[in-house]
Amino acid sequence: MPDARAARPGREAGFVSFGVLRTTGPEAAADLVAVLKAEVTAWVRHTPGFVSSRVHLSADGATVVNRGEWTDEAAYRTSFRDNPAGGVLHGLGRRPGVVSATVFHGAPAPGIEGPETDARPGVVVVATRHLDGHGSARAVLDLLERSSEWKRGFPGFISATPYVDRDGTTFINYPMWVSEVAYRSWMADPRISEGQEELARLEVAPPEYVLCTVAAHMDAAPRTEQESGPA
Repeated sequence: MPDARAARPGREAGFVSFGVLRTTGPEAAADLVAVLKAEVTAWVRHTPGFVSSRVHLSADGATVVNRGEWTDEAAYRTSFRDNPAGGVLHGLGRRPGVVSATVFHGAPAPGIEGPETDARPGVVVVATRHLDGHGSARAVLDLLERSSEWKRGFPGFISATPYVDRDGTTFINYPMWVSEVAYRSWMADPRISEGQEELARLEVAPPEYVLCTVAAHMDAAPRTEQESGPA
């Protein structure tokens, strides 16, 4: 169970990756979760610029989403993307049982904090939207900001953090709630459906949603451990 500290996005994160791995079923997904936990614990968390990794499992048990937080894009490239130790993680999309693999890279934008900011996340949604560029991305962020007044006080809401890629064509929103009951109550609010209609007018392709729980959360090793490397 992730602790309350893990509910907040990493405060030092300036660059984020989301890896979405769709599999043939729960057995293949469980294997991916185990591999991600082992690899991040063994070496990724000791690399310069790493902030955190959060591994999610979809409600149907068939999709794994890993969110990696880094201080900046340069740290991501040197410590992970170009790191020769990354062979296992770089090849996750080719493992048996993996049907598709997609990766998002982008930066966090100002989000919304709810009344349960320090609570453990019981339910998380990774919502991916496809836009036509920076103008649409700014419009989506404006819509999110305009909705913040009522969302900040919504019972059971933890937070929502948006992420935008470099060219503004992919937008991920990452909201969290304390429980499925809170999530269902949120989705039943008519203001949500009204907002979805506004968002749909800005999209160039259907959105993708992954309803999930947090399977693991791993923060960067203390600085002294990073300097000496894994034991």
